[in-house]
Amino acid sequence: MGSSPIVLSKAFLHVPTILLFLLICFAFTSTCKEDLVSTTCKKTLYFNLCISSLRSDPRSESSDLDGLAVIALNLSIAKGVDTLSYINYLKSELASNGSPLMSSYLGDCLAVYSDAVQNLQDSVQALNDKSFDTLRSFVSAAMTDSETCEDGFKEVMGSMSSPLSEQNKYFSRLCSNFLAITTLLD
Repeated sequence: MGSSPIVLSKAFLHVPTILLFLLICFAFTSTCKEDLVSTTCKKTLYFNLCISSLRSDPRSESSDLDGLAVIALNLSIAKGVDTLSYINYLKSELASNGSPLMSSYLGDCLAVYSDAVQNLQDSVQALNDKSFDTLRSFVSAAMTDSETCEDGFKEVMGSMSSPLSEQNKYFSRLCSNFLAITTLLD
């Protein structure tokens, strides 16, 4: 009976070692998942935006490359929809203040962003089908739409800055990052 406490104490000595082993395994697994986001984003033009946008979605922690592409596409669509809402807000504000030129410009941007969002929504099926050429055409067209909105404002308003410059740039960069991620799938 005197040896039982010794056996128990030897067993308890292994508990910290087992806990340390489990902690290391958990840390290594988390690091590997984070590395996929970092490794993927290193292939994009806008690394910091890629990291922050992908990691804003909790699914990115457990996603593979296909999952990251889906997240990136959804983020681009969401930004396009958000920009459409913002354009509508600006148009409603102008309705009371009355600037026909600005209202016309915003109407043009509304049309091109509607097309951009539709192109990105069409990209969902192309991504599912792994039709990468079709997908790239849709996303490139969406990026061109945001540039058209920005260029149209410069033509209409001259030296006055566009109220959509930041939205256009952010949208285009999200799309660019998504395109870069899809090249890793091809």
